[in-house]
Amino acid sequence: MRHLDFTIDFETCALTANAAPMMVAIVPWLRDNREDPFAKDEDGMLTEEQASKWPEPLELYVDLRSCVVEGYDFDPETIAWWTKQSYDAKRAVCDGLAQPVDEVTVEIVRYLSRAVEQLQLDSICLWSQGDTDMGILRNLCKRNGYDMEEDVIAHTQLRDCRTVILEAAHLKAWKEHRELEKRDPSAAYGGSPAILRDPKRAYLLFDRLPDRYAKGSEAHDALYDALRSSWYTWQALRWLME
Repeated sequence: MRHLDFTIDFETCALTANAAPMMVAIVPWLRDNREDPFAKDEDGMLTEEQASKWPEPLELYVDLRSCVVEGYDFDPETIAWWTKQSYDAKRAVCDGLAQPVDEVTVEIVRYLSRAVEQLQLDSICLWSQGDTDMGILRNLCKRNGYDMEEDVIAHTQLRDCRTVILEAAHLKAWKEHRELEKRDPSAAYGGSPAILRDPKRAYLLFDRLPDRYAKGSEAHDALYDALRSSWYTWQALRWLME
């Protein structure tokens, strides 16, 4: 059929690979869409059956008691950081029906494999912000009897949102400066170091995620973060291709 991208995001109680996950979300998106990466049939090519099997975003909450029993990591500094967050941020990771960590792992594996099978996908890529989330996913798979390489996704299909967004923003800023320099040779360029140091500056060079994809609470919400990462990665890829 076609290629499909997914972005995964965890909210956790530590920053290690063995971190206790509080919440996980996975969002499917199409890199070739021109208007909206989340529009499942922008080109009108899906059959009715394919449309009915299209994966909705996955959003799961973890019962932290199961993480305590199974020996997952709880970092005191991370816990202290969470205690200082807003009410909305705390509610975002506590509002759902929590499941034991092993059941959440099964749901993640089933979600990706079901999408490949039902849509007869030729390939998929799994994206995340940096490598922390991939390390957590790999650890969950290992601890719950899955071989990530064979049962979930090959390492060659893993992708990093942050790298693509930052490097595309760097090139975009440099191109805009060169165009400005043609009109004003004295124009100074200070964008690259700032962008490479601070990812937030890179996002400013692209259109922000539309409000219709916000859930109300945007801070440290796995689903919102996965949507946001997907949106900016899609824009970065579109800009690089064009």
